[in-house]
Amino acid sequence: MKQYMIKSTGQDSSLVQLLREAEGGYLVRIVHRHEGWEEVKEDFLSRDLLDTCLRTGYIAELSA
Repeated sequence: MKQYMIKSTGQDSSLVQLLREAEGGYLVRIVHRHEGWEEVKEDFLSRDLLDTCLRTGYIAELSA
């Protein structure tokens, strides 16, 4: 399962985890870490949007 760090300006961190491939994209889990708590949601992310986020530097793959 690949993980990506979402670029942010604050101290809180957020990441995207690819859960599984689906038609046209991926089922992902997005985790927003705040001071003392986490917000977790699952959603669909298209391949095109993932590629755009990687190309623009909005997300960066975390090494295993």
